[in-house]
Amino acid sequence: MGWERSPVALRMSERIRADPLDTDAWRILLAEAARQPPADFRPVFEAAVTAMPEASAAWMGWAEAELGASEVEQAEAVFELCLLRLPQLPLWHLFLKFVREHKVAQLERSAARAQLVPALELLLEAVGADPSAGPLWTEYVSLTAAAEAGAEADGALVSAAELSATRKAYQAALTSCAAGLDGLLREYEAWETRTSGSQAKAMMHDTLEKAAAARKASRERLALYAPLRAAAAVAHGHFPPGVATPRLLAAWRKLWAYEASNAQRLDPPKLAARMRFALAQGAAALWRAPQLWHEAARWLEGEGNAPAAREVWRRGLAALPREPLLYLGLAGFEERQGKMDDAAALLDTLVAKAPSAAAHVARLRFGWRARGAAAGRAAFALARRQPAHSPWPVYAAAAQLEYMLGEERAAAAETGRRVYALALAKAEASAQAKGGSVPAGLVLSYASYLRASADLPNLRELLERGLLLLPAAEAAQLWPIYAQVEAQFGTAASQAELAKRRR
Repeated sequence: MGWERSPVALRMSERIRADPLDTDAWRILLAEAARQPPADFRPVFEAAVTAMPEASAAWMGWAEAELGASEVEQAEAVFELCLLRLPQLPLWHLFLKFVREHKVAQLERSAARAQLVPALELLLEAVGADPSAGPLWTEYVSLTAAAEAGAEADGALVSAAELSATRKAYQAALTSCAAGLDGLLREYEAWETRTSGSQAKAMMHDTLEKAAAARKASRERLALYAPLRAAAAVAHGHFPPGVATPRLLAAWRKLWAYEASNAQRLDPPKLAARMRFALAQGAAALWRAPQLWHEAARWLEGEGNAPAAREVWRRGLAALPREPLLYLGLAGFEERQGKMDDAAALLDTLVAKAPSAAAHVARLRFGWRARGAAAGRAAFALARRQPAHSPWPVYAAAAQLEYMLGEERAAAAETGRRVYALALAKAEASAQAKGGSVPAGLVLSYASYLRASADLPNLRELLERGLLLLPAAEAAQLWPIYAQVEAQFGTAASQAELAKRRR
C-alpha cells in the first residue's frame, strides 16, 4: 500500500504547486515523507532538490532518510550529487559521520585511518576555510601524525615521507583560518623542535607568521559569518518572512568585501577558492536573493574570470528560474562576451517564463542594438501580442528606439510618433472601459518625445488633449510645459491666452 498523505501534507503539496520555492511547505512535507518507505520518499526528495538545488537541508534530509532505511549505497549516491556543489559544514559533517559509521567502523585501526584520511582531505578541501572547522583540522593532523607515531612505537625508523606528511598537515591546519587551534599550534612547535632540533626555528618561521595572520583573520571572519549562520539555521536554510533580507544582504556584502580584500595575501588560486567558499556561505542563508548571485558574478567578471562569472549566473538561474535580474545580468554578460545568440536566447526565455514590461523593453533594446531594426521591431510585435505585460513604457521604448536608431530621421520621428499615438489610444480605451484615467507618465513621456523631435503642432495638440484627459491634479504638470513651449515658439497673443487659462 502506498503512502497516504496526511491532510497537512496534502495542503503543503498544494502550496508547493502554487510556489515551488515555498521552503516552509517543503520542510513540512519532507519531514512526513522521510518516515515513508524509500519508494515513496525518493520522488518527493528528488522533486525538492530539483526545485531547490541550493538548499542543503533538503539534501541532508534525503541522505538521512536513505540511511534510516538502511540504503547505504543510495545515501552515498546522494552525497556524490551534492557535496562538491555545496561546501557547507553541516552537510560535510553528515558525510564524515557516514564514512565513520558505514565505511570504517569494522576496519582495523590502520586500515580505518587509511580510509578516513582521504575523506578528511576531501572534506577540508571543501570546507576547511570555514572558521568553525578547527576540530576537523585537529582530527586530520592527529590521523596523519598517527602513522609516524605508529612507526616509532614499532621501533622502526620514521620515513622522510611520513615526517613531510605530518609537517604539511600541521602547516595546512594552522594557516587555514579555522578558529580554536591554539593548542595545535603549541603541539606543532613541540613536534618541530623534537623533529628538527637546531633547525626548528628556521623551519617554523614562515608557518608561524602565516599562522598569526590566520588567527587574526579567523576572529574577524567568525564575526562576519555570525548573522549568515544564524539565518541559515532557521526555516530550512532560508530566511523566514519576518527576517529583513536587506540586513542579511548587507552582512553578506560585508563578508564578500572582506574576503575580496585578501587580508591573508593568498595567491590567486587560493583567493579564488576562498571567494567560492564565501559565496557558498552566503547562499546557505540567501540562495533566494537574486542580488547574491548577480553581485558575485559581476565581481568575478570584473576580476577577469568570465567562466566563473557565467557559472555563478547559471547557478543562480537554476535556483531561481523565473528571476529577471539574473536573466538580464547573464544576457548582458554574454553580450559583452560577444555571444549574441546566447544573449538573445536568454532574453527570449525571460519573456517566455516571466513576461513583464522590463523584460520586453530589454528584449527590444537588445534587438535594435545587436541585430538592427528588423529584430527590434519583431521584439515589439511580440510584446504587443502580450498586452497584459506591455504597458505604455514598452511603447515609449519602442518609439524612442525608432527615433534614435532609425535610418532616416524624419521618417523615424514619424514612426515613433505613431507608436506613441497608438499607446495613448489604447490607454484612452482602457480608461473608458475601466472608469479610470490615462497614465500621466504616458502623456509626459509623449510630450517630451514631441519636443525632442521638434513636432510643434502635434505637441500643442497633445497638451490640449492631456489637459482634458487627466485629472486636475495630474494635469497641473502639463501647464509649465505648455508655458515653456509658448514662451519659446508662440506669439505674444498665444502666451497671454495661455496665462489667462491657467488662472
